[in-house]
Amino acid sequence: MPQAEHLGVPETQVAGDTASTASADELSREVLHQNNLSEDSRNIYFLKDAPVMRALLALGIPMATGLAITAIYNVVNSYFVGHFGTVEDLAALIFGFPVVGVITALAGLFGVGASTLTARLLGEGNTARIPAVTSFAVYASLIFGVGLAVAGIFFVDPLTRLMGAGGATYEPTRWFVTVLFLGAPPWMCMFTLEQLVRAEGYAKQSMYGLLWGVLANLVLDVLLIGVLRMGAAGSGWALMGTNVACIIYYMLFLTAKSKNFSWSLKDFTLSADVLKPVLSVGSSQMVSSLFLVVSALVLNNLAVKYGDAAVASFGVSIRLIMVPQTLCTGICMGSIPLFAYTYGAGNRERLRAALKVAVLLSVGTSAVFSIPVWAFRDWALYLAGGPSIITAGDQVLTALLFSTVFYALVMLLVAWFQACGKGVAAVVLTASVGVFFFVTVFAGDTLFGFTGLTWAFPVTQMGSCALGWLCFGRAGARASGSVKKRKHRISRRATSLTQGLLPPRIGDTHWNRAFMPTAQVDSL
Repeated sequence: MPQAEHLGVPETQVAGDTASTASADELSREVLHQNNLSEDSRNIYFLKDAPVMRALLALGIPMATGLAITAIYNVVNSYFVGHFGTVEDLAALIFGFPVVGVITALAGLFGVGASTLTARLLGEGNTARIPAVTSFAVYASLIFGVGLAVAGIFFVDPLTRLMGAGGATYEPTRWFVTVLFLGAPPWMCMFTLEQLVRAEGYAKQSMYGLLWGVLANLVLDVLLIGVLRMGAAGSGWALMGTNVACIIYYMLFLTAKSKNFSWSLKDFTLSADVLKPVLSVGSSQMVSSLFLVVSALVLNNLAVKYGDAAVASFGVSIRLIMVPQTLCTGICMGSIPLFAYTYGAGNRERLRAALKVAVLLSVGTSAVFSIPVWAFRDWALYLAGGPSIITAGDQVLTALLFSTVFYALVMLLVAWFQACGKGVAAVVLTASVGVFFFVTVFAGDTLFGFTGLTWAFPVTQMGSCALGWLCFGRAGARASGSVKKRKHRISRRATSLTQGLLPPRIGDTHWNRAFMPTAQVDSL
């Protein structure tokens, strides 16, 4: 059956005049607006039939925008702590980063795993299983969040020392970490709900929730840090309030709009057909976040001998590169529902076209937005952290920005493996980042001091990027083969990704699928 008929549009109405001068965007608007599609139908259209470029932009731009604004908030948060607190408060933010990583790791285990499974089930048309998946994800995130909070608060003193805090930085770090643990349950639940919203193609609504959270966070920052002068602890309380506000938004939206979402205990299950796919894919996200935890611990303990300003320069620089990195991450995360839905539907050609376009978008975005940050790095460092960190921060920020392009490729490959349910490949790639980092950071610090410590970041991403393409050559090819078996057998082997990224010939089917609606491509 032609794809257009699934939208309630006769094939002749959409593709009958393929020689017309209407652009792909105009045709997409005709399909959406002239046929009065509902908001739900629009979301499925972007996942199923829209030109790949248009679909990725529709799914990725809202996500990238929301994450970029969140990253800007992190810079503003550093501004409030740095200008209304002390350098010890600013250092506490980076000392406490491992706790952020632990919370994010457990949240990703359920959020990413459940969202990719949900999107694949939508592609398969097997919506009856989705309520069990969403109910499990919501309650599992809350239960594990409470457990983490209890354990973290009980061991807060040894954990604070383990993270490298001492002397004047001990108390600010201890309070910041305590508040972070208290906020673990709402943080994990919020992350899971946001992932479930995106799984059904509601990219804009996901962005609206993040924007709502940023506004709430700014208000709380002004009150708790600027007015009450609570320092690093105020930043933690503001984050907790933000997550509660986001939970309210996402729960109201999902219960009102989603036909598949459920948080009823009646749908909660621990069956293998839910646990296995959720945990196998989510474990890669958990490994990635745990790598951030361990690397932050190592970095803190190695950098502390260079002084508090060096520790603070890493914290501020990491927040500054979050702006270009989160734009790239938004595209990668926005592509996951498209990859997963297309994989579940068995549309091999669309899956390959989506990957090609996603590579161009993510790498290009990362490069373009890193250049302005580097050009104005001294001004950015002063604004985000104050004059005391400019000298050390200049070198740190330059090295971190250099790594962003390779980071983009690694993130995209991990997203592709997660979306296709290739948990082992995703875990191997994310674990490799940690292995490369530990080797390079210790070797760099021993051989080259602070400079070697700084440049361990880009070396890590370059090594992981190379390994990622090797993993793609094996697991990626098998994934394409699995999709092929879902639809029909194709005797011609897939061309390599490198060849696929070369300028296409006019009339090339894969390129047409990237920029033209499916109905129009089918008529060529």
